[in-house]
Amino acid sequence: MRPDLLSDVTTRLMAEFGFVTNGAWLQKGRCPECSKREVYAKAEKPWLLKCGRLERCGWEGHVKDHYPELFDHWSNRYQANDANPTAAADAYLQHGRGLSLLGIRDAYTQEYFRQGDIGSATVRFALPGGGWWERLIDQPSRFDRKARFAPGKSYAGHWWAPPWQTTPKLAGALEIWICEGIFDAIALNNTGVIAVSAMSCYNYPALALAELRKAIANGPTPNLRPKLIWAFDVGKAGAEYTRRFVAQARLEGWECGAAQPVAEGEGGKLDWNDLALRDRLGADKLDTYRWNGDILIAGTAIDKAHLIWCREGWASFPFVFETRQFWASFDAARIAETIASYADNPQVRDLDPEAKRELAAREAGLVREIANCTFRALYYQRDEATDDSCYYLRVDFPVRQNRIKGTFSGAALAAGAEFKKRLISLAPGGIWTGTTQQLDRIMQRQLAGIQTVEAIHFTGYSAEHGAYVFGDIGVASGRVVTRNEDDYFEFGRHAVKLRSNEQLLRHIRYDPDQLNTAWVEPLITAYGPKGLVTLAFWFGALFAEQIRAEQQSLAFLEITGIPGSGKSTLIEFLWKLYGRAGFEGNDPAKTTTAAMARILGKVSNMPVVLMEGDRDATTPHAKRFEWDELKTAYNGRSVRARGVANGGMETFEPPFRGAIVIEQNDPVNASPAILERIMHMEFDKTGWGPNTKAAAETLARMPIEDVSGFIVHVARREAELLKVYRQSFQTAEKAMLAQPEVRNGRLAKNHAQLVGMLDALATIVPIQSRDHQAARQLIERMLLERQRAIAGDHPMVELFWERFDYIQGCEPPGFSSPIDHSRNPDVIAVNLTQFEQICGERRLPLPPMLELKRHLKTSRIRKFVGAKTVNSRADRILHCWCFEQAGAAK
Repeated sequence: MRPDLLSDVTTRLMAEFGFVTNGAWLQKGRCPECSKREVYAKAEKPWLLKCGRLERCGWEGHVKDHYPELFDHWSNRYQANDANPTAAADAYLQHGRGLSLLGIRDAYTQEYFRQGDIGSATVRFALPGGGWWERLIDQPSRFDRKARFAPGKSYAGHWWAPPWQTTPKLAGALEIWICEGIFDAIALNNTGVIAVSAMSCYNYPALALAELRKAIANGPTPNLRPKLIWAFDVGKAGAEYTRRFVAQARLEGWECGAAQPVAEGEGGKLDWNDLALRDRLGADKLDTYRWNGDILIAGTAIDKAHLIWCREGWASFPFVFETRQFWASFDAARIAETIASYADNPQVRDLDPEAKRELAAREAGLVREIANCTFRALYYQRDEATDDSCYYLRVDFPVRQNRIKGTFSGAALAAGAEFKKRLISLAPGGIWTGTTQQLDRIMQRQLAGIQTVEAIHFTGYSAEHGAYVFGDIGVASGRVVTRNEDDYFEFGRHAVKLRSNEQLLRHIRYDPDQLNTAWVEPLITAYGPKGLVTLAFWFGALFAEQIRAEQQSLAFLEITGIPGSGKSTLIEFLWKLYGRAGFEGNDPAKTTTAAMARILGKVSNMPVVLMEGDRDATTPHAKRFEWDELKTAYNGRSVRARGVANGGMETFEPPFRGAIVIEQNDPVNASPAILERIMHMEFDKTGWGPNTKAAAETLARMPIEDVSGFIVHVARREAELLKVYRQSFQTAEKAMLAQPEVRNGRLAKNHAQLVGMLDALATIVPIQSRDHQAARQLIERMLLERQRAIAGDHPMVELFWERFDYIQGCEPPGFSSPIDHSRNPDVIAVNLTQFEQICGERRLPLPPMLELKRHLKTSRIRKFVGAKTVNSRADRILHCWCFEQAGAAK
């Protein structure tokens, strides 16, 4: 291992496990499974990590799986040169695959593969038939495939063998293992097994076998043929073609066997190279792998059951045969009776006792189908936030139909009747006819040591895992990860999945090295600085959790304007940048309380767009949304809580992880506390013309597939963009607080965050300096306008005093029923019942009196003094609301 790679790996291991160095070993590391200090590894080759508590834990891991980023770009660390043109390929095979290069150095070359603007070094092996196969070794997840064959060349009928395994030498072998991958074949040969690669489980090596047959005929032992051991990978395809090729080869006169890393139906994903990396290809293990193969190719269900009984001696047990679940029973009394009956059978009575016992067991054994399909528990799925859990199972059928996957509750796996209901509901035609006791035995084996996958109930950023989950694609530490075949993401040591089947961002199409920014110019043309500021906030929403973690808050953005000012077109386009088509937002006034809680909670580091929630003052209170409910969202705290149905007192109060965008015709009408949390921007039709119309139409027509990669590119550059944001925010906040007009620190902080988002955005998309400066100036105007709005009265209070001044101005001198009943010239006293009556008579609309009273207490121009009994100028005693006269001495 190159010293710097060894140093990097050792540093990581020491920091995470707390190893103690003891000679050639790293010892006393803390086990991630049992938390005991029993993990050990070799100091010079710390590839394999093992827990010493073999009986009680037995955890093991490989550093390549633990720290994949260290093994993801080989040509950066090992650069090829004239002296060693295959430096990266050598390192990949040795350190990434754990293979010995002895004897195979001439079998491969280091090449380079380019796809569009991205490329990778490759390890390339020449194949029979004039083709080649190569494996990409530099961040292969960027490409649609990690390995590729030579275009236009066929390897059908051939196999690949290491250079020293010539056909004459193979002809003299006792066994030849035929596996799938080239790396598997090299790994097996490194352990003393003679192995070749068929390159695919679908490739029957007819031509290679024909050459082998000729070599045998021309060799010293023409009557002795090697035994073919078909050793394809674990899985449905590998099992099916193993059986098929064994039958075909036997018809051609070959003696055949099979080998599998695990027994059929037992799960597992490790191939032969993986086993070699974990020191599991020793001679003591090979017999087990051959036995696994024997039961795979057993001719009948009773043959398979008998093989299992001969090895394990179980009285009853479940097993899988031809993608069906069976139950076998070997009753000792029946076996004894059968043995006793052999006394009168001259053909078998002279056999040795063990042979008699095996023969009797075969005759006395009972095999019954208990399910017309097979099922495998893949992992345990748990949501820590809600304390909900379930098991994720895969269901396969013997006929060619789609594999089914789905969740089963603990209750469904604990009772045969419940399991039967869930199976037939999930998998069409799936029937379970076994008992609860039989199900218990199956689950006992499948659930032993089952992997736990953490389920999250929101799309977007998971702070606990430091990763973005966008549906089928995820991003962690700059690495793009796709969802695996079992529907979850592997982010280093964390296995994570999106709990919901709702795919919000289903249209993401990501080009790893090309970010389409052709939409930036038409967006600025159509919407000017306001469109750019909206885009900046939309971009910044992708870091909402990180911003709140550092600054404890994230402001809301409010976009208002008359109908037809382009708000909807802009928002719908911005959703395209996230891969969400045909969506604008949610109307909170049309949404139930429960649904609103889910809308606010199902995204993280993404905008939640609330449309037309305010309506107007005449809208009935029951149909209006209370903006004060969002006060806690500003700090990322829970907006809504609900009880957890577990019989206890627990509640589920998920934090708000997204960013609020308010889009409506009229500005929000709410308390000062909410208004301080909002950055307001007014859209109008000023400057609209043919050019802006054409630009807006261009945005509306732009295919979502062309722009949806934006979200992935931003997430990949998380660290870089946040660094720019922090620096810009600090500078902008100081400058804003230095302005004499700005007296509210919260407003300065809010708008400084928006400046930071804008400056960070400018590092990832092209923005001309004049447009950038115009957008910054707009943000400064937004700050000053919001400062003035906060310093003024609520719109309802302004309307009240407007009505008051109008009515008072219409009163004749000495009017007997004045609107102001105060005898003190420095105080105003208003009877609200009289005020409401006069407004009604003069057809002057007013807000609902209950809301008006609530806001009148916040009056600033004429400060509220109190509601009390007043000796009116009209010589009456009235209950009035009293205010200081504007400009009265304090």
